[in-house]
Amino acid sequence: MSSTLRYTYLFLSIVLTGALIIASGCISERGVESADTDVAMELASLTYYTEQLPPYNYQENGTIQGISVDLLEATTEKMGNKISREEIHLVPWTEGYQEVLTRNNTVLFSMARTSEREDLFKWAGPAYTNRKVLFARSDRGISIENPEDLNGYRIGAITDDIAIQYLLDIGVNQSQIVTESNTDTLITALDKDEIDLWAYPEASGRYFAEQTNGDYNSYIVVYELHSQDTYYAFSKDIPDSIIQSFQQALDTVRDQKDEQGVSDYERIVYQNLGVSCAPQTFTDEAVVALVNTTATAIEENATDTFRRINAGEAPYKDHENPALYTFVYDVNVTMVAHADNIRLVGTNFKGKTDVTGKSFRDEIVTGALENDTGWVEYVYTNPVHANLYYKTTYYRLASGSDGNSYIVCSGNFKSCFI
Repeated sequence: MSSTLRYTYLFLSIVLTGALIIASGCISERGVESADTDVAMELASLTYYTEQLPPYNYQENGTIQGISVDLLEATTEKMGNKISREEIHLVPWTEGYQEVLTRNNTVLFSMARTSEREDLFKWAGPAYTNRKVLFARSDRGISIENPEDLNGYRIGAITDDIAIQYLLDIGVNQSQIVTESNTDTLITALDKDEIDLWAYPEASGRYFAEQTNGDYNSYIVVYELHSQDTYYAFSKDIPDSIIQSFQQALDTVRDQKDEQGVSDYERIVYQNLGVSCAPQTFTDEAVVALVNTTATAIEENATDTFRRINAGEAPYKDHENPALYTFVYDVNVTMVAHADNIRLVGTNFKGKTDVTGKSFRDEIVTGALENDTGWVEYVYTNPVHANLYYKTTYYRLASGSDGNSYIVCSGNFKSCFI
């Protein structure tokens, strides 16, 4: 065979291989597009139900709104078929529950995910954390550290509310509990010192406080009775692929930051719920110890330490307390490692802020370069509970084994109890 003919065959072979690769890619892309289309069509075929529970999901001035409604729109838009609030049915809780329990292609939100309900539905979430708390007027100076501290206080609650059972379970005497049929009466009683404490869901309580006296933060939380994450509940017939796609899109809404450095989830929560308090499960000393451990490891082997942090390995993410984790910036405010959200790695956060507009990352890096160590307070999400929380982060300047300087950080979510 002549060399010319061999080159001709070789050329044709290369062309044919390239064509097959391109064709394969096109088929693959069409397959993905088809899958995305199937998910979008499936979303449109579902019937969505919710109840009147402000500020989570409720109707006001003829419009259904709230955090779970906004999240549904943002999540389904990521999936390629935005479900608008006009497509949502606002019904009494019992009616919505029975619909999603007995009918196909139905969704109810937001629902507490309990062991009794676990196998009755398919789940995606959480959307938010619903905390039953005790409110007090800030000028009363009431401090509650344990149930025994509740002795002698008059506690207001809605008639037949589950909060009454929570109070009885922790030893509160029935004679201390004052029941009323509506929140306005309880708020008035609190303002007039006819009761000392008010038991209610935190965000809903703040919503009704604002409606009654114009101040969302009229009262302070002095004790948490119970905390429960809430989810989107899907009827059992809906394919797992739809649930998984919904969960992935919801995770993106929660974790992916925009140009300002804030996620869609943070904006939605801040607009609807404001900032919450978090019960502390570890100490500030544990935070400092983790930063010191991480800094030492980076000084010994920066590359391997960053790999382990980004993999979420212990001790860089505490598996017993997942809210205790490490993250690291370089001196240009670029995230080089993050034990809880690898999406952030490689992002430059210079000038970017939290949802309140605070450039906390710049403060962390500037503080480390000027003072070596310190603390910065800001607002952030918690990997253990949904919602937004006040966070204080400890930072330390470290010299990496690669010759570069890094700012090692870890934080604690603040309790707002006095």
